[in-house]
Amino acid sequence: MKKSILKDDVFYTVVWSPLIPYDKYRAGGIPEMPGLICLLQKNPHQNFEYLLFYSCWRDGLRMGLKNLLDPNYSIIPELIKTVIENKIVYKYSTIDSSPLDMKDIMYWMIKEYQPIYNNVMDYEDTKRYKNIYVREMLMEDNDIKEKLPQTGL
Repeated sequence: MKKSILKDDVFYTVVWSPLIPYDKYRAGGIPEMPGLICLLQKNPHQNFEYLLFYSCWRDGLRMGLKNLLDPNYSIIPELIKTVIENKIVYKYSTIDSSPLDMKDIMYWMIKEYQPIYNNVMDYEDTKRYKNIYVREMLMEDNDIKEKLPQTGL
């Protein structure tokens, strides 16, 4: 994650992992670092639909994924039904600068993508900046590429 401040505005660059199909037994491969998790599912039109953005500061990404999707530990039980009925994919981004930066990025993501299980009305930014801008990058084929606006991934 990269951060730049210009007057009252903040500019973040976030690098997402590739999309990973959720498998309870292989989810241990993600880092135990702070960051964001994004859950997605395919809709009937074969496009990805955003389900949830989740921030993991203290517990890290690996424990965050377990807290969301492991049926024995999930903090959102209604999400488990979606996991069982559909193929869930996820992506993650490590963000280890501060919990305040993570909160601002999380707010922007929820506002931008309007995931099913997040409500922007229940979430707010830190009020440290007048405007928040996020540039998203994707890891693909061992290379980092800028996210294309029309794909949403």
